[in-house]
Amino acid sequence: MTLSLILQALQAGITNGFIYALVGMGLAVIFRGSRVINVMHGEFSVVGAMTTVLVLTAAKYPYWFAIIAGLLTGPAIGALIELTLVRPMIRQQATEDQFVLLTIGLERAIAASVLFFIGRDGHLLPAFGGDHVFIVFDVVIREHSLWLIAIAIIVVIALREFFRRTTLGLALTAASIDADGAATTGINVARMRTLTFVLGGLLGAIAGILITPLIAVDYTTGLPITLKGIAAAVLGGFTNPLGAVVGGLTLGIIESLVIVGVSSGYKDVLTFSILIAIMIFMPHGILGRGGRGGG
Repeated sequence: MTLSLILQALQAGITNGFIYALVGMGLAVIFRGSRVINVMHGEFSVVGAMTTVLVLTAAKYPYWFAIIAGLLTGPAIGALIELTLVRPMIRQQATEDQFVLLTIGLERAIAASVLFFIGRDGHLLPAFGGDHVFIVFDVVIREHSLWLIAIAIIVVIALREFFRRTTLGLALTAASIDADGAATTGINVARMRTLTFVLGGLLGAIAGILITPLIAVDYTTGLPITLKGIAAAVLGGFTNPLGAVVGGLTLGIIESLVIVGVSSGYKDVLTFSILIAIMIFMPHGILGRGGRGGG
């Protein structure tokens, strides 16, 4: 294994890792605000990507307009799910297992809807910045990968500042830590929970639009993205959205090194085996107990 091959794997791992991080952040935001493990989270990415493709290719709108349309689908679906399904179930004191079953059903329903209305073919979006590539130390880097990393970093920083410096972000944090206490100070806890689904849906849609120029997205894409996002969130501490960045990058780099060092056929087996070992020795995530409440 040459140095250039290792560097190429690291570059690919960082690119994929930021996608996993965005999905993991969305999962962690929703879980922290509602205690719902959202198994259909990858469908935010699929619907966001497919909407962008259709608005761009079928409706012939400009790329920037198609991206905005795709981004809006995530918050819209998230709000709809919370208002029509999650909120009534919370009033009926549903268990965590029931919420998991709900989101599994939603994942299957949305995937089937994408198959029915759009078909089984995969779809790609134009790469940001075109198909330009850069060669650095014999490492081939697509310009879109640089855009992806830069946008993901901006989103991470924006989310951190939102939670730490804005009134709404602090209200979301307070409602997630102590709902009863937050309610006594005048915070609308139910509205905050809806906003967590809106924010989680937005993060999922961003991930979907960023990954579609790299891989063809179809109706089967959602669940694998969700699993990688869950792994990233667990590695970072499931209640810490920003910890998912560390988890996502760790997952992406391990995955790429396994592909280079062993075989792509064993990618998921070895990657998740390593993750299981990490979680056995670090059950609170890579950041430990101190990082679980971050955000």
